[in-house]
Amino acid sequence: MQLIRTIKLGLGTAFCALVLAACGGSDDSPAVPVAPAGPVVFPVAEAPPKLSQWNAVRSDGNTMSHNTAVVPYDLSSALFTDYALKMRGFYVPAGKQITYTTTGTLDFPVGTAIYKTFYFPKAAGTDPNLVPVGKATTSPQGSTINLATHRLIETRIIVREANGQWTGTTYVWDADQKDASLNTAGKYVEMELISAAGAPEPFTYVVPNAQTCQKCHATETGGGGEVLPIGPKVRNMNKDYDYGGGVKTNQITHLNDLKLLSGFTSLAGAPSSVDWTDASKPIGDRARAYLDVNCAHCHNGKGNASQSGLKLTYEDIGSTATAAATIQWGVCKKPLAYSLTAPGYKYDVNPGSPQSSILLYRMNTTMTGDIMPVVGRQTIHTEATSMVGDWIRQLTSAPSSLVACPP
Repeated sequence: MQLIRTIKLGLGTAFCALVLAACGGSDDSPAVPVAPAGPVVFPVAEAPPKLSQWNAVRSDGNTMSHNTAVVPYDLSSALFTDYALKMRGFYVPAGKQITYTTTGTLDFPVGTAIYKTFYFPKAAGTDPNLVPVGKATTSPQGSTINLATHRLIETRIIVREANGQWTGTTYVWDADQKDASLNTAGKYVEMELISAAGAPEPFTYVVPNAQTCQKCHATETGGGGEVLPIGPKVRNMNKDYDYGGGVKTNQITHLNDLKLLSGFTSLAGAPSSVDWTDASKPIGDRARAYLDVNCAHCHNGKGNASQSGLKLTYEDIGSTATAAATIQWGVCKKPLAYSLTAPGYKYDVNPGSPQSSILLYRMNTTMTGDIMPVVGRQTIHTEATSMVGDWIRQLTSAPSSLVACPP
C-alpha cells in the first residue's frame, strides 16, 4: 500500500506548504484548506465514510459528475443489473500507464481506481412504500448525470493496491443525492420498475456486500480468492465513445492519445465484441457477447461455477471444433447440480428447442435456487432472454448446424 499512501501523503504535504506560506506573512487570518485537484486513492481497508472524500465522483444534488482526471468508458455489451444504468470511469495515477493486452482485462497499474455508479431514470410510482424507477435499456455516455431526471443508488470502487491485488468497496447514495455513504454490509432497496408498457414490477434491488462482490469478481479463483475487474477488456472497449465537447472517438485510441496506454501500436487485429442489442449483427455473435459478459466471470475453467463444467466464455461459446468443445458450452450437456424443478428441461442448451434448454429457463426465472446469475439480478431481462431464445432456436440451421439432443 506504499504507493497509495504516498499519493495521500503528497496531498497532505502540499496542504502543509500552503498553511506555512499563509503563516509567514503579516496576515493572521487562518489558511483556507485547498481541496485536492485530482482523485484521492485509498487502500480499501482505509476507505473513508463518504464517497466525496475520494474526490473522483461528486454531486451537488443537481448533477453528478466525474473528476476531470477520471476517464469515462463503457462496454460494447454490459452486465445486466435489474435495468440499472451505469456510469463507468477509472483513474490512473500521474506518470503511470495501462499495459495493453488482448488477453483478459487491461493491465492497470498499482494505484488505479475504477468507479461504477448505478442509477435509474426517475418515474411516477403506484406504491408509496417502493422507490419508483424507470426502465431503460441503454446507458448514456459522458461524465455527468442529470439528477432532475435520474436517481443515484450506489457507486462501487475497485482499487489496485500496492501489493498488486484488487480490492473493492461500495457507497450508497444519501437521500439528498449530494454524497454517498460507505456500505460494506450490503443493503436491500425496495423498488418498483415502471415501463412504458406493462404493469409496474416490484422488486428488491440488492446492494452487494464484500462477500457477494467476491463471488463474481474472483474470476480465476473459484469465487474465493483475489478479485479482478471484469468488463474493461480490449474487445469490450474497442468502440467509439462520446466524451463531449465534440470529442467522439475509439476508446482504445483515446487512451493512447492521453498517453495512458503502453504497448499499443494500432487497432489492426484488435479484438472487438458486438453490442448484443444490435439486431443487424449475427445472432450468434450477439448471444456470445451477452453470455460472456453476464455469465463467464463464473462459468469459466477457474471461476465460481467451474465445477459445473459449463463454460460460457467468449472463446468457448459457439465452438464446434470437437464434440467435447460443444459440450463445454452447453449443447446436449446435462447439468451436474440442478434440481430440475421445471419439468421438461434436460440439457443446458438443446439446439432448436429454447423451451427445453435449462440455460434459457434459468435466465427467465427469479425463483431462488434457479435464477442465474445468482447475484445482481432480481428481475428478468426480457429483451436478452428473447434474443438468446432466438439464438438457441436457430442452432440447428447453418452455419451452426447442430442437431437436437437425444430426447
